Amino acid sequence: MLKRLVKRLQQNESGIAAVEFGLILPLMLMIYMGLVELSRGMRAAQKLDLVAHTLADLTAQQLTGGQNTGQAGLKEADVTAIFSAANTLMAPLPVANLKMTISEVNITSPSAGNWQAKTSWTVTRNSATARPCQVLSPSTAAPVSVTTIPPSYVQVTNGVNPTTGPIIVADVVYQYSPGVHFEFFKWGSPPTWTMQRTSYAPVRNTYVPSHIQYFMTSGTNCNSPTP
Repeated sequence: MLKRLVKRLQQNESGIAAVEFGLILPLMLMIYMGLVELSRGMRAAQKLDLVAHTLADLTAQQLTGGQNTGQAGLKEADVTAIFSAANTLMAPLPVANLKMTISEVNITSPSAGNWQAKTSWTVTRNSATARPCQVLSPSTAAPVSVTTIPPSYVQVTNGVNPTTGPIIVADVVYQYSPGVHFEFFKWGSPPTWTMQRTSYAPVRNTYVPSHIQYFMTSGTNCNSPTP
């Protein structure tokens, strides 16, 4: 009797699928949530690329607002609208920790065969680091490096001289935190990753000089008191 019962239990396969499902479910959920967070992180990085490009491009397109007809200038309302556009591009991600800097950098040739890049003005949002009022060092440093400029802007590249004149530089730093914190890993606080981008755009204005004049109430005008 007992032997027949044991044999019958050994041959009974009902419930095996449920047991196997219960064993692999935690692993499958972990993989699924990991893929979800990976896609969200990649989307955040793409949005940050767009924000940096948009900040530089919208500022560089400024054609009016200067002291003279045809001369470009930026007032506080103008730059606030540009920063607001960047905030919209990051939606639905939070923007409180989106640090943004817009600067005008002027490329000049003080002597033959010598070029330099110097900050003309800089304005920030959300406690971002401003570009200092100084000549920037040519370097291939990874973004964000507020004291450097890519060598191609101030050095001969493939026999081509650098283009003189002002450019707009947008620096963006974002602290990304995943939506799922995986508490079962016993993390004391949600992990964060720092994403950083820098974008460059030539000033579009054709007035000579094409410099975008500074009429803002925030930021730093390195040419003060000249706009």
